[in-house]
Amino acid sequence: MSSGFSASNTMDITPKSLNSDDQEDLIAESTRLKNENAELRRIMGLMQENVELRYVLKDHEKSVQTRIQKKDHKDRKQPHGSNYEYIKESKQKMDSYPPVDPKKVMKCQRIVGEMAFQLDRRILCAIFLEQHRLYGYRVPYIKEKILQVTTCPLTGKVDENSRSDLYRRFNQTMSHLKKLGYCPEVHGHVTEYLVNTYGIIKDKQAGIDDLSSFNDPEYLSKMVLECMPCDKTSDILIIHKCLACFAKEDGKSLFTC
Repeated sequence: MSSGFSASNTMDITPKSLNSDDQEDLIAESTRLKNENAELRRIMGLMQENVELRYVLKDHEKSVQTRIQKKDHKDRKQPHGSNYEYIKESKQKMDSYPPVDPKKVMKCQRIVGEMAFQLDRRILCAIFLEQHRLYGYRVPYIKEKILQVTTCPLTGKVDENSRSDLYRRFNQTMSHLKKLGYCPEVHGHVTEYLVNTYGIIKDKQAGIDDLSSFNDPEYLSKMVLECMPCDKTSDILIIHKCLACFAKEDGKSLFTC
């Protein structure tokens, strides 16, 4: 008995091909989704770095305060050296300053946060010369970062030449800053604490009229002595002194972009 369906009337279940307009629409939609996905990944990465940094800074806050207190106690017991004379001479000028306006104090705090941020950037840029994106780079952990960036994540192979150059620049930079009173074990955390506490100028524009007016080292040191708490003054003056030295050597302003 013959089948009730002949070859001629068999249902065609082959999917119809898309016309050119549909294909173009799908390609455009696919491209748009890929671009959106890449942008979301980039934003999520930045957000994650932000969150991690905030948690780390909170963890270090108490230890920083303890280190500052220990260092101040040590300085009082051993009042000698060029850095001590610099701070002593600066503090002697405080008696002649008039009472401080609270608005000026808030402005000074933002400037101090910016000084700390700028010093950290100058240190990192002096060591990681070829690195333009410094997210995840932190001054207290430069040595660990050197090990990371000079080791291939896939093979574990170490770029010995690059590592040697980075360590050489690190040692030269820290040796230079130590002569100005900078202590890597203390001030790397102090700068992070100041940035986290007071913010930076680009985050808090209110009250900042002309950034160029804050590029005078003497004006800044006077403002610090007038406005900042005495328990922080010595470390802030060291940060200011180091930043001024960088600016003098590289010919740039104190506050770069």
